[in-house]
Amino acid sequence: MRLGYLTHVTGDDPARAYRETIELAIEAERLGFDSFWVAQHHDGHLGGLLGSPLVLLGAIAQYTERMRLGTGVIALPLEDPLRLAEDAAVADALSGGRLELGIGAGADADASDRFGRDHDERHEDCLAALDRLLELLPGDEPQSRIWWATGRPETVDAAADRGVGLLSGRRGEAHPEVAGDLARYWTYCHGTPRVALSRPLIEDESSTETLVRWAEDPALPWAGEIVVQAQPATAPTARHREVLRRVADEIAPRLEEPNGIRPGRERLSATRSAT
Repeated sequence: MRLGYLTHVTGDDPARAYRETIELAIEAERLGFDSFWVAQHHDGHLGGLLGSPLVLLGAIAQYTERMRLGTGVIALPLEDPLRLAEDAAVADALSGGRLELGIGAGADADASDRFGRDHDERHEDCLAALDRLLELLPGDEPQSRIWWATGRPETVDAAADRGVGLLSGRRGEAHPEVAGDLARYWTYCHGTPRVALSRPLIEDESSTETLVRWAEDPALPWAGEIVVQAQPATAPTARHREVLRRVADEIAPRLEEPNGIRPGRERLSATRSAT
């Protein structure tokens, strides 16, 4: 089970928030995290200060060497696919081929209005823009570097049809249908199925309680990666550092135990052998 970290890049001063995010990424790589993700927010939505995540990831790439660098996520309907493909190619080159491009339909209706887009059409626009993006990105298998953040069953099926990864924040206890969606995705995905689940680390919860909560989540066995984030999304840098250290020191080692959470690829083998 791989581990990633997501930050919404918040604070009172953008320049300081960007510098501190670079420092967090350096710390995450030192502690052994497999990936580091930054969220896109326009005009301070939900306290976020980062409208151009690929620019910041390009900077982070200069201070890290191994860790994958992801957008979590870019609101694709607000982007020009050609422009995004060019920016992603530059960021990927700067990182030595470590970019993971997370995209989604976007949830900020005000941003859609500011960009002159119809928010009610965002899901259809996202699908059309994704297909264009797949045509534009270099390489033989551009879909292997894209993650689609979605919880809609029809979009899960569209992701499977295109062979792109799934990035989901839905928890199985609150959304019992998610396990069925992920099982269907694993069964019908063109290419290698990839699922990363975003999970908050609750402040007053012990590491043992976190592991129990994860183990009881029916979505987790289908995932190959857990992307951890602090709560609240506007948490200060000190809280992010605390979460990074706790995950690295107390949670990551126990995921490697024999009775740890089974990654999705093992469940896939059982599913496909039965069909």
